[in-house]
Amino acid sequence: MVTKRKAAKRGVCIVHGAGPSAELSKALETRGISSTVAGTLSEAVASGCGPVAFSPARAPTADEASAYAAVCEQAARAGDPVVMLAVFAAVDGSEANDRAAALAYLRSHGAILCADPDVWLECLALLSAYDVPTGSRVAVVAPPGSWLALSAAALAAERAANGTRSPPVHRDAVSVRATDTVLVDRAEISRSTPKQVGDARVIPVVGRAESLVTGSEVALVGLREAIEAATLAGRCGARLQTGFGPAPTSDADAFDADGDRFDRQVAQLGNLAGDHETKVMLKSWGVSITRQAVATTPSAATRIAKKAGWPVEIKPWSAEVPTEPDGCPVESDVYSAPDVRRAFVTVAKDANLESGAPVIVRETPPRGRELRARFERRGALGWTVVVEITGVSRPIAAPAPLREADARDIARCVEASRTGDPEPDHDALVDLLRRASHMVVANQKVIATMDLARVVVAPKGQGAVVVDARATLNE
Repeated sequence: MVTKRKAAKRGVCIVHGAGPSAELSKALETRGISSTVAGTLSEAVASGCGPVAFSPARAPTADEASAYAAVCEQAARAGDPVVMLAVFAAVDGSEANDRAAALAYLRSHGAILCADPDVWLECLALLSAYDVPTGSRVAVVAPPGSWLALSAAALAAERAANGTRSPPVHRDAVSVRATDTVLVDRAEISRSTPKQVGDARVIPVVGRAESLVTGSEVALVGLREAIEAATLAGRCGARLQTGFGPAPTSDADAFDADGDRFDRQVAQLGNLAGDHETKVMLKSWGVSITRQAVATTPSAATRIAKKAGWPVEIKPWSAEVPTEPDGCPVESDVYSAPDVRRAFVTVAKDANLESGAPVIVRETPPRGRELRARFERRGALGWTVVVEITGVSRPIAAPAPLREADARDIARCVEASRTGDPEPDHDALVDLLRRASHMVVANQKVIATMDLARVVVAPKGQGAVVVDARATLNE
């Protein structure tokens, strides 16, 4: 189905500042895109001139992100999103978590965050000349042997080596199905090329800026940048349909939690819940956890191990020991009763507990990618989840409770470790994170913080499971 495209806006409002924004108007002018300058973000959005180019010199604080959020949401609803160049000096530790939380809050309220100046420019060009895509699905139409087809093949090989997928490539627009943006080689465009295929926008791409033609339809430069720009803009478009900010608390009804079981567990606790107690709470909300039990004697530990199935893992049962990533001793590959007796003594000694202290005996977790997810209140941003993924240099965050779109953005960052490895079970991870986030927020009078210290995401179809967890409770 081919429909008529709306008239292009061909305008960008630039928030005044030094650096990239000072050069942006010249780059836009080569595409036939006009620009204006506003003194503040609020003024730029209020002008209604088109998408807003924002390049702050430093990362916004939590308070600044909270203040910007309403303006970003207003801009997105008007179809002229704030496109922010989010390139800042590297930080780590708590500063990195703070930054991730603040940027995630802006993203959840409709801001489009670009970590590359070239993608920032292409996203602004796309939004100024075309409507906001309704979703993030991108397809490429390129005849075999063309520049675009070769570029797509090279990009696909590069992404496959990193365990990620590249958009599908089609010979013609007729074969395109279920997508939101179609990228085509500008050199291949003819009078018969549709402006739109179904609900998908057809957008021309060139390999280099020198190939832009003055007065012609706005084209994006570079396939990699065009795909990223269309994807980011499409995620903003999808959010327009699903909602801004954290998920409504009413979404928790879909998870059919066992409130009585949760309350019984909380009634037995003080202000700190160890791994086993926290997992009981999580299980009451349908969160997948390792099968485990507490043993007070070596004989009981052996019986539990036989029931769980060899080999098992053994760790101390105490709310006072640290989480596993922070040093909790764990005996793995426990295959027999003698191994259980040795581990029973060893973990207590290593944790500086009295000899004979109870232990947790659990099934051996599946192999897969690992991550850590912390749920906590973060000032003006409210409840937030901050996720650290093994092998990923920066933390990822989102407001809680999690919308499915935010949970999927987190899951996309959990990739196969090596070329040829199966894709991680993203659907299972999305379900786990959403359930846990709703549990925390629904019980915020009880829960102060929740740390899913080890989550293992098995290959696709094999699930995701909480291996280690800890909660702090309100007094």
